[in-house]
Amino acid sequence: MAALSAAALLSLSYLSDAAELETITPQVKTPSLQEEAFKVYKIEKIEIKGLKFFNEEIIKPLIPFGKGAIVTRDKIESTIRDLYKLGYFQNVEAYTRYTENGIDITFVFTELPVVQRIDFEGNKAVSKDDLIKELGLDLTEKLESGRPLPFSTLGPELQEKLSSIKKGLGRVLSNDEIGQMIKKIEKLYEKKGYYSPKISYYYKGNTLVFKIEEGTKAYVEKINIVGNKNVKTKEILSVMETSERNILKLKLHPALIKETLYEDIDRIKDLYISKGFLDVQVSEPEITLVDGKKYIITIKIDEGERYKVGSVKVENNDLFTTKELLDLPDRKSIKPGEYYNSEKVEFIKKHILDNYNDLGYIFANVEVNKIVDKEKKQVDVVFNINKGNIYYVDKIKISGNYESRDSTIRRELRLAPGDVFKKDKLLRSQARLYRLGYYDMIGFDPQVKSDNEMDLETKVNERFTGQMSIGAGYSQQTSLSFFASIRKGNFLGTGDTAGLSLTVGSKYRNNSLNYLHKWAFYKPLDLGLNLYDSYVDYTTFISTKRGFSPTLSYEFKEFWRTGVGLTLEKGEYKDVLDTASTYIKKQVGKYDLYSTYWFINRNSIDNPILPTRGSDITLTLSAGTGTRDFYKAVFSASKIIPDKIFYTDFLFSVKGTFGFVEKISKTIPLDQLFFVGGDFTIRGFEWGRAGPLDENKDPAGAKREIILNYQLAHPIVERFLWGYVFLDQGKGYDKGNPFSNMYYSTGVGLKIITPFAPIELYYGKVLNPPSGISSSRFGFILGTFF
Repeated sequence: MAALSAAALLSLSYLSDAAELETITPQVKTPSLQEEAFKVYKIEKIEIKGLKFFNEEIIKPLIPFGKGAIVTRDKIESTIRDLYKLGYFQNVEAYTRYTENGIDITFVFTELPVVQRIDFEGNKAVSKDDLIKELGLDLTEKLESGRPLPFSTLGPELQEKLSSIKKGLGRVLSNDEIGQMIKKIEKLYEKKGYYSPKISYYYKGNTLVFKIEEGTKAYVEKINIVGNKNVKTKEILSVMETSERNILKLKLHPALIKETLYEDIDRIKDLYISKGFLDVQVSEPEITLVDGKKYIITIKIDEGERYKVGSVKVENNDLFTTKELLDLPDRKSIKPGEYYNSEKVEFIKKHILDNYNDLGYIFANVEVNKIVDKEKKQVDVVFNINKGNIYYVDKIKISGNYESRDSTIRRELRLAPGDVFKKDKLLRSQARLYRLGYYDMIGFDPQVKSDNEMDLETKVNERFTGQMSIGAGYSQQTSLSFFASIRKGNFLGTGDTAGLSLTVGSKYRNNSLNYLHKWAFYKPLDLGLNLYDSYVDYTTFISTKRGFSPTLSYEFKEFWRTGVGLTLEKGEYKDVLDTASTYIKKQVGKYDLYSTYWFINRNSIDNPILPTRGSDITLTLSAGTGTRDFYKAVFSASKIIPDKIFYTDFLFSVKGTFGFVEKISKTIPLDQLFFVGGDFTIRGFEWGRAGPLDENKDPAGAKREIILNYQLAHPIVERFLWGYVFLDQGKGYDKGNPFSNMYYSTGVGLKIITPFAPIELYYGKVLNPPSGISSSRFGFILGTFF
């Protein structure tokens, strides 16, 4: 090597001093003669030395010359710099030796250490485990020291080869990779309130040591917005992720994260631009540390002039009139002369896309061009439409259904091979699948095959549809009882529902077997059967029932279903005490009941678990005879109304129910009376207490019911937690004006979407309770009210 050094053309070295912990700029050693830079050399041979962990086949393609090539000193120098910039070497040198036929070049590499361990110094606020987790290293995956890195194939780019390196230890970590680690550590400290941590590193044998100076922990005390005249400070702060101290919002020590704060500057700019301030200037935030623990942030804004709309045009529109695309409610339309508003622009863009999507142009695109006139402070808005092609469905694939059969999903889809791909049919297919109640998430992935043909993949994420419970219970009414039940939706993946319940106790027994068969005979026909046997000791009387009920229903249009059912029941009310209600005393004795019902329903609700639009209307007529008899009618209707006035996330829901029952010639069965009040009627009341009461203030049942429910809901956590307020009104009554002497209740509630079923928790306050009846109640609903 000494001979080589003496005849060296040049040598480039990376030198490091572990004590200083700093990267020193590579030094290029060149001959003293200036003319050497202009000489050309013919390469006779190239050698590579010093590699222990890198395969030299990785390096050779990165040297842009080979045997016989003509090179200059500058070319060799730039090659050495490029090799060093890879970040995996402490030192890269090139030595030359003159020969009869040209020169030989030897590249000598000094590799960075193989890192077997990572350690930290000075970390008091953050544990080593948290730091390792933040770095994202797999410490269980290592390479042995002294073995080459596992590059097996050659490619045009070194980056592609380096990507095959394992992400654990036992390998060389590049300077760039270590730099990324330092940024991650800094970011972790910033999240914990340490604004200016100082991170350096050094090698201790095969251990990479990060030296951390944590600094002082501080939090954001105040954010000052200066210069805003047309936009309120509150609105500006609302778009920022960086927040100031606010005890009422439980933000006691909000952290300052530099990266987030600089992103907030862009958010403020976007807010102003959305309001027409196209020339807005937002300064770099000024950060002041007070008392060593409080940050005061000052952001200065130069709003500039506010631009107005000059004209609004639609180009390349050949399917709709301009009025159809631009004539929208005032709150969402754009008119010349008003201030520019990007939210309105985006809404109109979506409206245009929806119109074209509905005709089958599923990949239509609308480009918004803004022509700015700075002198007039005016913006012309042009919506340029590229409608694309109409696509037809070829194959439909199903994925994610580990339990459901493909056919269970396919029969609900409103798109079939050969159909025009339309957005409304896609949304309807999604709504029908959600209505089954078997899936948490349903998505569609269109895959284009040609200019007018695509495959459609339907992706589902299945819910838990089985419920099994076993145990014991005790109440004042039923005493000790033992129960076991199992209910399985989507039985064997067919969409059917099966249930079995067994309960045994001295005062309580409730056994049932039910089955619902969907799509019988491969038609939209549902067949059901329910067998039941119950015994309940209510202290003042005992009720027994035994019977079965077959049902049949048929979907005859997209939203319509009708059905009939039959119930054959034998029962008895016995051991009735003097303290029992008057109506129970009238029911004493054995009875036979043979009843039938017919219903018709129109349901366009998009999702029964978390409805956001649609309506549900049902009319049910029933009649029965035997030792008791009746005829009965119940009409109910509900509608979910999204906010189309202010276009917020609020949902307004309204539901109305009216029913009556009368005897034919005998006595109305107790179960056919209306018991108004409770979780699914008028919230705030206990069950049945919003209707007639006996002398003991117990529910007596009513021949009439009228119930009106109003609810306003808003998401707190999307698809998981909703909050709502409600107003209920109605009553159970026997005769008279249905709208007089109504009961009213109001309250608040939470709706939680769980993997098993939605759960609602609410508090209801009765505004005009009857004498002696509780005026408020906390309620729990397993399911959903609307």
